[in-house]
Amino acid sequence: MAFLGWFYESGLLSTLVGIFVGAGIAYFVQTRTQKRAWKREYGVKIAEQVYGTLFRETKSLIRSLEKKYYFWVNFGGWKQIQEGHRYFMVDGKFREKLDQFSDRAEKYSLATRRLRDEILPRVAIEETERIFEMKVDEKPRFNVNYMKGQKRFSTSPDLVQCLISETRPVDHAIRNESEVSGLECALEIKPIDGQPLHSSDSTKIDGIWKSCLARMKEDRTYGFIIEENQELLEEARQVKKEIIKRIEEPWKI
Repeated sequence: MAFLGWFYESGLLSTLVGIFVGAGIAYFVQTRTQKRAWKREYGVKIAEQVYGTLFRETKSLIRSLEKKYYFWVNFGGWKQIQEGHRYFMVDGKFREKLDQFSDRAEKYSLATRRLRDEILPRVAIEETERIFEMKVDEKPRFNVNYMKGQKRFSTSPDLVQCLISETRPVDHAIRNESEVSGLECALEIKPIDGQPLHSSDSTKIDGIWKSCLARMKEDRTYGFIIEENQELLEEARQVKKEIIKRIEEPWKI
C-alpha cells in the first residue's frame, strides 16, 4: 500500500497514463492516415484503369449523338471491363447503371446498322424498280458533275447517307464547295438483266429521292433512332458527369 501511495504521489502514474494515451492517439492517427493513403491510391488506380477509358468513350459517343450521325456509337471499353476483375472495381449501383447504358447504346447502334445496311438500301431498290419499271441488282448510284472555275469535278454521293442527313444528293455533293456552276445529276442503275442504265431524267431522279425520303420517315426503326438519339444523349451526359466525379474523388481524400 505504501508503494502504491508513493507511486501515485510521485506523478509516475500520470506520466504513464499520458504515455499510453499519447501512444494510442498516435497509433489512431497513423492508422487513419494510412487508410486514407490506401483509399486514395486505390481510387487513383480505378480512375486510371477504368474511368479514364470510359471518359474518352463517353465524350466520343456524346459528340456523335449531338451531331446526329445516326451511326454506331462505341462503348466497347465497358464491355471489355465487364470481362475481367476491373468490373468489380466499380461500385455496385454505378456498375448496374453502366451495364444498362451499355445495353442501350448497343441496341441503338444495331438499329442504325439495320437502317443503313438493310432498310434504306431495300427501299432505294424498291423505289427504283417501281419508278423505272425494271428489276435491279442494287440501289441506284447518283453521279453529280459540276464546274469550279475552269475545272470539272465529279462525285457520287451515297443515297443512304443523303437520306439520313436529309440532304439531296446534289446539295450533299457540293456541301463544302462555293461558287460552283454547271451542276448536273445522273442516275446509274444496274438491271438484273442487261447493261447498266444511265438516266438524267430529273423527274424520275427527284421521284426516287422524294419517295425514299417519305418511306424512311414512316419507318419504325428510323422513328426509334430519332427518339432514342436524344434520350441516349441525355443519359450519356449524366454518365459523363458521374465518371468525372469519380475521377476527381481520389484527389479530394
